[in-house]
Amino acid sequence: MEIVVVGNDDFVTGFALAGVRYVFSSEANLEEEVQKALDERDVGILVMEEDQFKLLNYKTRKMLDRLVRPVLVLISDKGRGSDIREMIKKSLGVDLWQ
Repeated sequence: MEIVVVGNDDFVTGFALAGVRYVFSSEANLEEEVQKALDERDVGILVMEEDQFKLLNYKTRKMLDRLVRPVLVLISDKGRGSDIREMIKKSLGVDLWQ
């Protein structure tokens, strides 16, 4: 499974330097870049900035929220993001901590 990152140039550059192969800059059109990311083969995790996610239209946000695969990981500049327990529960369909 591959990790795909969508965000502004500064955000995706860090991931590219860390070795993530699929990075999409949202500087042009955020909706198109998200769709390109989802079209990639073997996408397991989609990483986005929380602020960028909020800029997506309602339909795209709902679609991403409902997807089981890829798992959507939102990174906040305030240090808050998606809870890892909830992400695992969403991707596997069970709560491993119960």
